[in-house]
Amino acid sequence: MKKQIFFLALVALLVSSCSDSKRDAIGRTEVVIETSRGNITARLYDDTPLHRDNFIRMIEAGVYENIIWNRIVPGATIQTGEPLQKAGGAAPTVDASKFRHTIPAEIKFPRYFHKAGALAMCRQADDVNPDRVSSGTHFYIVSGRKYDLGSLAELWQGRRDTEPGFKLPSLSAYQKKVYTTKGGYPLLDGDYTIFGEVVDGMGVVESINKVPVDAKEHPLKEVTVKRIRVVKR
Repeated sequence: MKKQIFFLALVALLVSSCSDSKRDAIGRTEVVIETSRGNITARLYDDTPLHRDNFIRMIEAGVYENIIWNRIVPGATIQTGEPLQKAGGAAPTVDASKFRHTIPAEIKFPRYFHKAGALAMCRQADDVNPDRVSSGTHFYIVSGRKYDLGSLAELWQGRRDTEPGFKLPSLSAYQKKVYTTKGGYPLLDGDYTIFGEVVDGMGVVESINKVPVDAKEHPLKEVTVKRIRVVKR
């Protein structure tokens, strides 16, 4: 009997582990984003291949060399990726007209959501971009903040009430746990393609997010992306 109980407990543990592994599974490709505040290491998801491969192409084309973090939303995100916005006002080093393409959406909510450290591509608004295609170069990282359960419930209900066509399922127990313990920015869930996550350097993300901004969320102090390197495939 004891052996049988032990066996059943082991099976349950393995099933749980497999479930967690599938839920948190991420890809093999790793990149290092070198910034003037320190390095951020991110892993790119294998099941958003269009975004993963595009990001690698932009890195190899030199799009992300010596550009600025051009938008910071306090308590939410840091954004970069404009090849014309060089550090110190320097001249562009790539032909930006070659990089005005878009990427078909690969939105995979609820598997990927806007937890702290989520890496996603920017896009134009729904009224001009109903298919939610992504920018070819502009990306953001979630710094986020922690929520209590009441705030999460109010935010989700607010989205149901104010966003036309809002059909996302309620947040899962796992998502609620992440948002209340690690933080994130659930206001963007289901609307943007998340294609990776930070695995090291969240302190750098948080440092950049604390840079003062003007009324248009432009940083008042320049913070740069020196370059991005692919370090593992």
